[in-house]
Amino acid sequence: MRTTIVNIILVIVVAGLVSCEKEITVNLPPGKKSIVVEASINQQFPNLNYVYISRTLDYFNPDLSFNGVKDALVFITPGEIQGRDTIWNVSNRIQLFDISEIPGVDSLLAGFNGVYFNPLLLPQIGVPYKLEITVENSFISGVTTIPNVVEIDTVFWRTEFDEQEGDTDVFLTFEFVDGPEQNNYRLIVHNSQNPLMVGWGTANTFREFDDAILNNGRRPYSFFSPFNYSDTVNIYLNSIGRREYLFWDSFDDAKDNGGPFSTPVMVKSNITGAIGSFTGYGVSYRRVILR
Repeated sequence: MRTTIVNIILVIVVAGLVSCEKEITVNLPPGKKSIVVEASINQQFPNLNYVYISRTLDYFNPDLSFNGVKDALVFITPGEIQGRDTIWNVSNRIQLFDISEIPGVDSLLAGFNGVYFNPLLLPQIGVPYKLEITVENSFISGVTTIPNVVEIDTVFWRTEFDEQEGDTDVFLTFEFVDGPEQNNYRLIVHNSQNPLMVGWGTANTFREFDDAILNNGRRPYSFFSPFNYSDTVNIYLNSIGRREYLFWDSFDDAKDNGGPFSTPVMVKSNITGAIGSFTGYGVSYRRVILR
């Protein structure tokens, strides 16, 4: 129910408003609360252009709601690469605002904060973007670019009756063409009839992979765990930068080790002044109903 309400809020918002950073390795001791940022931009879905500010013990709360950090100044600025320099277009800088500032949000969902959003932010492929956050006497910054999209060009599946469970399993595969350059991917799958996600964290499945072994050719990707017959599967094959890939790969490794910030971990970040990532997603999206 809460996720549905949040989805409605984001729809209302959208309809109503119709240099090089150093990779940082963070050693985080258990129990220490630090500012954490999950900032995401993409070229296709405006509702997934957001900045979520939280603290380590609340990081990646799936519905992006409670215990977020309020009263931050958040800006995203486009740039232009000129030789080895990046010129930032300050006149086109966009401020993102805490969703809790939208009239009526508190009455619908008390405590909803920490998610910063502006539907006028419409990022483009290949353009560098700079993130700047001022919060709690700290300054946080990061740079990312949306890579070229690698399109999902084929999706197919086979069915298999599970006699033990008495239902039909569906094994899904998609294919894409990986180019000769180095590509890094973050695959995200949202198994739901509602394609609108509040944030990437509301999806069901995440996996990072690159083309270090298989490069420059047609690649199949098969899901070894079956879906259910009649499931609606939303597939996001996201191209991301190398630094962003290293962050999410280390994040998932830490999460599988009992939680990314609950024990001492090594998490690689592409932002300075906080823990986390500013990720540009080149999104290729397919939606299939398994029947």
